[in-house]
Amino acid sequence: MHYALSIAVRYLNSRHRSGFVSRVTLIAIGGTLVGVSTLIIVLSLMNGFESELRSRIIEFNTHVLLFARSPESWANIDSVSVEIENVPGVVSSSPFVRGESILNYELIPGIRVKTKGVIVKGIGIDSERSVSTVIDSFYPEVTTFETGGFYEGEELPGIVLGQELADDLRISLAEVLTLISAPADLRAGKIVPRTRDFRVIGFFKTGVFEFDSRFCYIDIREAERLYDFEASIRGLGIKVDDIYKAGEIDDAIQERLQSTAYGTNNWIRMNSSLFSYIKVEKILMFLLLALIILIAAFNLVGMLTMVIMEKRSEIGILRSMGASSRGIMSIFMVEGSIIGFMGTVLGVVLGLGVCMILSAIHLDLPADIYFINKLPVLVRWTDIVMVGLASIIICFTATLYPSWEACRMPPLDAIKYD
Repeated sequence: MHYALSIAVRYLNSRHRSGFVSRVTLIAIGGTLVGVSTLIIVLSLMNGFESELRSRIIEFNTHVLLFARSPESWANIDSVSVEIENVPGVVSSSPFVRGESILNYELIPGIRVKTKGVIVKGIGIDSERSVSTVIDSFYPEVTTFETGGFYEGEELPGIVLGQELADDLRISLAEVLTLISAPADLRAGKIVPRTRDFRVIGFFKTGVFEFDSRFCYIDIREAERLYDFEASIRGLGIKVDDIYKAGEIDDAIQERLQSTAYGTNNWIRMNSSLFSYIKVEKILMFLLLALIILIAAFNLVGMLTMVIMEKRSEIGILRSMGASSRGIMSIFMVEGSIIGFMGTVLGVVLGLGVCMILSAIHLDLPADIYFINKLPVLVRWTDIVMVGLASIIICFTATLYPSWEACRMPPLDAIKYD
């Protein structure tokens, strides 16, 4: 064993060290431990939030959207669908009509009415199931939007509401509500909004508050009757085999169609601002929490400085015996690095332990604030390696100045203080 490592380990294990120096050493280890574990926990929570949000968005929406820009292009949507499904990477497609309405519900008939703005999406049950998982979240199971034979009274088209929306308006299964569409009819010089009654046949819950509190689903034919072309978005939802190639497939679809009658978009472009914000926030959080490790590094500098003052005579004796300046410097660099390494390892163990506990207990979150209702945790080993290396590098850098001061100490000046 090289004498620098041997002496550094002996200094750490010495029973004759000052109690104050020993406490400062523990503080330096503890500071590194806290900094590393905090970084791992926070980054894992942010990874989990980003991953969960991405998966919910992708499950609820389709990977690529194609929308018609004119009634004529919408009339040819079936042939366009066949053409698109021949594009490499495209799995399936489903037509949709999307518009905004005011939902009107008589909480107490004739006395109290509740209203709320909603986003209505007209779909076909079977075709939509092939491009998204939202149909699988309907409960009770919905196989058709027709309600004939299921409920007594007037036969009305069915509607499926987000659970948060239904809870807010206190709507129960089989109740009747009214959609008031943004398009309006002009009758006798007066603007009359278009309305349609629907019967609630089910609910859905994606876990994303923004979706569950605003969206409802109806049959695509009812949506076409409820909305004018100008007041709705009509097109195709497209599922691809690789969600991260949605942008490339989007371009391939445009190249295949070569028509200005259709426009396209994809989930990456639509949510780019959100995920860019999360990425920047993650970087800033890493830099901010790295200050905890930096503070621990200052404790390490102070501890090594006190050790050097305590070992002045030993340093002088080693120099007089022929130890080089580099050797003396190595002793304290190794000692400081061992302390930093111990704090880093313990911090990684503590951070991973806390992440495992948080992942197991599934803490609830207020969904209206955090978009999702459960605390997600996702540990990425790249983050663990990055945090560990950053901590070790910071601690190693902190050893340079006090170690350099120790090697500059003249042997005679060091011995005479003994």
